[in-house]
Amino acid sequence: MGYAFTLRDFADRSDPSAGERIVGKRTARFRVAIWRDSPSVCSLTDDERHLGHIVSAGDCWLAFDTTHFNEAGNGFCLLGSWTDIAQAKSAVELAIANERDGTSRLQ
Repeated sequence: MGYAFTLRDFADRSDPSAGERIVGKRTARFRVAIWRDSPSVCSLTDDERHLGHIVSAGDCWLAFDTTHFNEAGNGFCLLGSWTDIAQAKSAVELAIANERDGTSRLQ
């Protein structure tokens, strides 16, 4: 199965009873994203959005950041290919985490 991955950038500030204090006036409830796995496709999702996925392509895994378009604007942002499924998942997680932190995404 998958494992939990906390994404602090997708905060729900509409529920004042949940989460932690932000600037003393707002609150945030941090969503937890999990991997949903099948033999050929794994997707990283929280309860509101699809964040990324990896797809088996022969002997490698293609990793996609589904929160951004590719350069042509006609598909998801391809992060790269890996022979190890764990490394492909890590690439998706890192791309999402880097976006949250304001650093550059993987190319």
